[in-house]
Amino acid sequence: MARILLVDDSAFIIGTLQPFLENEGHQIVAVGSDGNEGVELFQKHHPDLVLLDITMPNKDGRACLTEIMDLDSSAKVIMVSAIKDMKVFMECMKKGAQNFIQKPLKLRDPEFCKEFLQTINEALEY
Repeated sequence: MARILLVDDSAFIIGTLQPFLENEGHQIVAVGSDGNEGVELFQKHHPDLVLLDITMPNKDGRACLTEIMDLDSSAKVIMVSAIKDMKVFMECMKKGAQNFIQKPLKLRDPEFCKEFLQTINEALEY
């Protein structure tokens, strides 16, 4: 399946997402906790997909997204955030994000999991 980079400052989110995605057959190539690490790890691992939080220390997800897209305009990035502001969502889409997944991640809800995996598959096919 896909080689995925996770970038989120929440250890809980990483600890929840990583086993879920690995159980679905994906490989987590690296984990970053801020935008600076996200850019560095993207350059190092060239993942198939980046799951990127927006609100993080040092460099937020929007700045990280901009740098990733400057490095590789064909990069596949899905924003994963609790932010509910549609303007932020649209800004990320204009910068090159394929989609946006709203936190909280309800990985015990079969319908949420189905939609989440569909969003990942659509981004990878795009």
